[in-house]
Amino acid sequence: MIGYEIKIKDEDPIPVVVFEERKYDLVGTFLLAEARSFSREILSALDEVCVEGKTSGGFAGNVFSLEIAPDMTKVTDDIMGRECEIPTRELKEVVEAYRKSL
Repeated sequence: MIGYEIKIKDEDPIPVVVFEERKYDLVGTFLLAEARSFSREILSALDEVCVEGKTSGGFAGNVFSLEIAPDMTKVTDDIMGRECEIPTRELKEVVEAYRKSL
């Protein structure tokens, strides 16, 4: 299980996800940039693989894209070219929690 915390600062009411492991920092930036506007679309793409059994899926937002596979999802910053991988089911859980915090 990936450890994370959703933080809301008094001076900025927008929630930020902070991961225990720095290797997932890009996922936090992805959530801040894309999940506020596209959480339904992201969850739908994740559900196609996690729930409906598709072998792959994807999402393309304003800055980030996802390559979704049953085990791992690659999160890519399409402008900077940075990438990281996160377990697909855990990403779905984080997106759901982030959406509830909005």
